[in-house]
Amino acid sequence: MSMYLFDEQPIVANKTLAREIGLNEALILQQINYWIEINKKSGNNFYDGRYWTYNSIRAWQEKDFDYMSFDTVKRTFAKLEKAGFLLVGNYNKDPRDKTKWYTINTEKLEELYAEIENKKKKEELQALEKAVPNALGQNAPMEKCKIHQCTSADCTDATEQNLPMQNGNMPQPLPEITTNNSSKITTDISSYNSTHHSVIDAEYSEPRKRMDGEAEIENKNIYQKYLDELRTQTGYYEHLELGNKFIVKDFDEILKILADIMILDDREFVTINQTKLPAHIVKERFRKLRSEHLEYLSDVIKENEYKIRNIRAFVLTAAYNAPSGIDAHYSALVSYDMRGGY
Repeated sequence: MSMYLFDEQPIVANKTLAREIGLNEALILQQINYWIEINKKSGNNFYDGRYWTYNSIRAWQEKDFDYMSFDTVKRTFAKLEKAGFLLVGNYNKDPRDKTKWYTINTEKLEELYAEIENKKKKEELQALEKAVPNALGQNAPMEKCKIHQCTSADCTDATEQNLPMQNGNMPQPLPEITTNNSSKITTDISSYNSTHHSVIDAEYSEPRKRMDGEAEIENKNIYQKYLDELRTQTGYYEHLELGNKFIVKDFDEILKILADIMILDDREFVTINQTKLPAHIVKERFRKLRSEHLEYLSDVIKENEYKIRNIRAFVLTAAYNAPSGIDAHYSALVSYDMRGGY
């Protein structure tokens, strides 16, 4: 056998789980399950009807996940806790000991796999319906829907009408916009009239000036060009290839808002934290965003989801501040860790 293969314990992850919640998340859950099973066999660390394992984030990184950076391990544990896949406890004998105890939320995993199975069955059924023509030579699914024929000049084209439905079956990772704050969702831009609606504010934004067909196509092409640029620089496509669906969705919701700004004329202004800044300055700041900034930004949004009143303005301000804010954020986390918070 090659000297480079399995000279030590291999890294194991469930492929389905890795596709759904991310590779690092699946690896950490698998390793925690490994230690829980050891405790189960020896009858150790059984509290409140569950078996637990414990360690500081530093110890987890050095002993079990030395192939990841400390910040990655810290961030991944935090994501798993927030998503509900990890349950946290404190069964230390010394009350001053703040070391976290972890166990896996099997109920949450069962819910996830049930969703995956239901989605798979739905896709198989849809594929079957499309494959079986009806007596009129039409696809079966078409019998179930009535197509509204557009005859008025106010009717948009099919591409524009379908935009808000791009992610219709996926859960929104960003804060919910309620009727109390929907009227406040604006671009904060003085003269911008885009035909594209970001997924987040598609149903709440004011009607925008309609363009002729040629200008509309050109505008969409420019928008797509900048969206691809942002996706490339932030590692969106790498996560897409790895099957990190949750991360990809979080990134895309943010990037679609930023792409709206990228197509502005440099002479226009964008409101960032109640301050009007030239568009070219904001765009240059957005061009500095990388994968770690988007992950940080996603975490910030989720941590403050119940406080945000204007999601679009929040995303623009947070993205503008992300390159500098991320350093302060992780410095604070490290300081907290040194005090025994993890």
